[in-house]
Amino acid sequence: MLGLTIKNIYLSASTNGGVFSTNLSLNKGLNIIRAENSSGKSTCVNSIAYGLGLEAILGPSRKKPFPSSLYETIYKSKKDGTPYFVHSSLVQLVIENSSRTTAVVTRDIKGDADKVNVSINGEGKDYFLGSSGSVGSAKSERGFHSWLAEFIGWSLPEVVTFEGKVTILYLECIFPLFFIEQKRGWSEIQANTPTYYGIKNLKKSAVEFCLSIDTFEHDKKVALLSNKIEKAEEDWASIVERAESIARFNLVELDNISELKKDGVKKSLDFFYAENETSLSLDDQINALTKLVKDLEKKTDGSKIDNEKINSQVSIVRALRNQYENVCNDLQLTLSSASDIDKKLSVLKKDLDQYQQLLRLQKVGSDISLDLSTDKCPICESDLYDTLGNKTSKREPMSLKANIDFLKNQVDFFSSIEIRSAKEIGELQDSIRLLNSRLELESNKLDELRSDFEDVNGALKQSIREKVRSEIKLKDAIRLQKIRDELNEMANYVYLSWATDSESLKILKNSSATSNKAVAVRKLESLIRANLVSFGFKESAISSISLSRQTLRPEQEGYDIVAESSASDYIRIIWSYTLALLEMAAEDKNTNHGGFVVFDEPRQHEASKFSFSNLIHKASESFEKGGQVIFATSLDAEDLEAACKDINVQTIYFHDYILSMDESSAEADPIPVKE
Repeated sequence: MLGLTIKNIYLSASTNGGVFSTNLSLNKGLNIIRAENSSGKSTCVNSIAYGLGLEAILGPSRKKPFPSSLYETIYKSKKDGTPYFVHSSLVQLVIENSSRTTAVVTRDIKGDADKVNVSINGEGKDYFLGSSGSVGSAKSERGFHSWLAEFIGWSLPEVVTFEGKVTILYLECIFPLFFIEQKRGWSEIQANTPTYYGIKNLKKSAVEFCLSIDTFEHDKKVALLSNKIEKAEEDWASIVERAESIARFNLVELDNISELKKDGVKKSLDFFYAENETSLSLDDQINALTKLVKDLEKKTDGSKIDNEKINSQVSIVRALRNQYENVCNDLQLTLSSASDIDKKLSVLKKDLDQYQQLLRLQKVGSDISLDLSTDKCPICESDLYDTLGNKTSKREPMSLKANIDFLKNQVDFFSSIEIRSAKEIGELQDSIRLLNSRLELESNKLDELRSDFEDVNGALKQSIREKVRSEIKLKDAIRLQKIRDELNEMANYVYLSWATDSESLKILKNSSATSNKAVAVRKLESLIRANLVSFGFKESAISSISLSRQTLRPEQEGYDIVAESSASDYIRIIWSYTLALLEMAAEDKNTNHGGFVVFDEPRQHEASKFSFSNLIHKASESFEKGGQVIFATSLDAEDLEAACKDINVQTIYFHDYILSMDESSAEADPIPVKE
């Protein structure tokens, strides 16, 4: 499907001496803008990208994609160097989609550059460009790129970033296939594809979208599964590292740690005690200690102890246990309250985001009065009145700024509560750890008091002390058993996730990702080769050129074609590839193409006149298929006329600067020039 046709380009710069402007009506098929170098032809074609908010495809100059004549000073003509000060400038495009709907898109160059006005059937609406936090042009309802994608009729696919996050394939990533600017565009196919989005396989994804190869969901699943597998392997390594650390700390050995592999065996690890070339498992150690403690208890049943000290210590331990339970209950209540606060914050932040979108539009110069209700509260949507008692007199709602300030205050208020809750949770957790430590200390004291009693014989005293030591060992072993069981639970969860995802990834990779890829690639490859024949490429070289199934870019005998081609040959390959995409979209309504192709100075590196003449003839065929090709060239006028003879082409000649003064608007003196 051919998405757009550029019907008109209007550029203007308002100065202290009047308005400088140019107005170009473009047709379907081939349009050639001819002017000498430094006359503004690149400015003219670059305004298409800029007007569509796609200046990122112009390369590193995207932050200021035009010369100073549209920002600072403009000169009357090449012969008359009178300077004029630019105080505002804009570009206006008339575009038409495949449904024949026409839209007028206006964007300031010097002025409110982040605002775009779209007018359809005389009704204008402002949209914003760029992003501010979660408010982005491509994803937000009032974002211009969100509108543009819908106007073209595209549903942008989801792709995966290098960080494993899911995002959309942005328009700036697709349009470098259709727009070849002069400075860097001829160095490589898709030379000006922006990489700052961090999208995996970005250039391939753009071509797949253009060809409507239905691999995006497949590729997204592969990438997400690969990231999950990688994360599981990291988690497994972390579990092993933690288990080894625990074993060293507790002076035990670690057993049954294996690498991740799909053997169908339940993953488990264990600790064991090694002494005098013998080993005892953790569970056997607990059983042995439990039996020993019971036996020692029988030996010490008849002992008399200092009841006063022991009873006092028992009271201390009991009080600590009660305090410990109370703090644990407080922690549970605080965690529940923190969860409720988090839900309230989520709702408030969502409301704040909606109003910040409107504020973003207001900041870029849009009149958003139609988006604000005058009789409803923007927070609770109830009617607003002057008093609670009299509902006959309505009052004005809060302003947009007041709404945002109110919501920010609410967010700050609940955020402070959330911070306070987090602090309280941390303090309670610290108290629990402290109480646990004290409880353990006081319990040990109690154990010692019970062992240090008078009037017992040495054997009984020894039995009691052995019992105390055994109880401590038993307690440590039970604690280690609990840690082991937690590690095994985590290890099995990680293993099952890893095994399941690994098997899913294997099946996914072995399955057919798409039913139309092979057909689409062969079709594109055939069109590229046919175009190369038209452009005078050697037939022996053409047979070695193919389309890589991995990158969907031309290659020569399996190697990158850039390294294997001369500069002039590679320029013709770019012609062939770019026009082949247009031809394919014109023939197949299921594909996704911008609808137009822009070549700025297509006769780079002195491609032969024969090749360039054939390029013009080939590009002119786009008219019959509904496509549009726009050239900007400084080719000699006589050579251009000869190349365009007897073909369907609109040629627009400029003999001076493309931006010229509208004499009827002249109203002031030029900038004074110091002699």
